[in-house]
Amino acid sequence: MNLKKLGNNISVVRRSLGLTQEDVAFSLNISSTSYAKIERGETNVPFLRLVQIAEYFKIEIVDLVKQNDKFYLKDLISDIKQIQKDINSIHNILSLNHEID
Repeated sequence: MNLKKLGNNISVVRRSLGLTQEDVAFSLNISSTSYAKIERGETNVPFLRLVQIAEYFKIEIVDLVKQNDKFYLKDLISDIKQIQKDINSIHNILSLNHEID
């Protein structure tokens, strides 16, 4: 995913809503510095963070990841597969803990 384009898209939406970076960072419970890095495209944005940003802005995630009207579905699918693996790992850990009890 083109992080610069993603960050720019997020910035455009934020500014169109009349919000500051500090407003968004506070609502996402992250530092202003961390949020600013997202908008500058200096850091990878986990899928769950994209979900939080989209929900906060009340828009669809695809509106954040557009580039020239092409979606980065390959990257989103990869992120979703990783989330599924993480969920399965958590499920397995919880199942083991339940068996021990």
